[in-house]
Amino acid sequence: EARSFQSQRSKERMMMRRYTSVCLVLLFCLGVGSVPLNKHAVEADAEGKGTKCSIHMGLETPCFQIITQAKEYEIRRYDGGQWWSTTTIPGPADWKAQTKEGFMNNFQYIGGDNTKAVKIPMSAPVLTTRKLHTGELVESFFLTKDMDPPPSPGAQAKVTLKHIVEDQAFAVITFSGWADGDSFTAKEEELKNLLARDGIQPWEGHHSWLAQYDPPFMPIFRRNEVWVPINEGKIFAPRKH
Repeated sequence: EARSFQSQRSKERMMMRRYTSVCLVLLFCLGVGSVPLNKHAVEADAEGKGTKCSIHMGLETPCFQIITQAKEYEIRRYDGGQWWSTTTIPGPADWKAQTKEGFMNNFQYIGGDNTKAVKIPMSAPVLTTRKLHTGELVESFFLTKDMDPPPSPGAQAKVTLKHIVEDQAFAVITFSGWADGDSFTAKEEELKNLLARDGIQPWEGHHSWLAQYDPPFMPIFRRNEVWVPINEGKIFAPRKH
């Protein structure tokens, strides 16, 4: 009986630890999320004006201004920023394998494979796209403000430093869950249909991007976006529906 009692108590303690862990994860996800960097960012975001700069799950994100909003999406103007990118040639591997390869190439660079042999802060989101004509997969990371200018890639690094966003406007739609090539394509099509409804045309010849904000070990409350480039000179307020 004593052994049975101890075994039962052990199972109860294990269940309590698991319950506590789940609660802590939920509180962390709900309580942290995207946290504005300062009071002014909170005020600007509340008014729908000015520049929004935030920290998502402890990671710096690029600043942007909201130009206009519809019920299902918003149009943002991102400040010119420098990103580091890796290109993965498509082959027999699937989307998951290709994005993993691209992520690891970038992670090698920020981990110290650069000319200064320094570790570079991780940021969010990770951007992924496919080139329109070649089908090559490109994965990019945002460089934080304290890394300007960034060190050049090391001899073994498979990355290229370049500006991929220069004071550019994007239509942005947000969705949750696990993002992959299929959800990217579906959400891009949904967003373009919404833009067509509102008389807004995507910028021809420019790539759409899948933006993923959360690490692979984050199973719930994931934040994803699709960015469709917009010619800002042709933007007007979306019609209300």
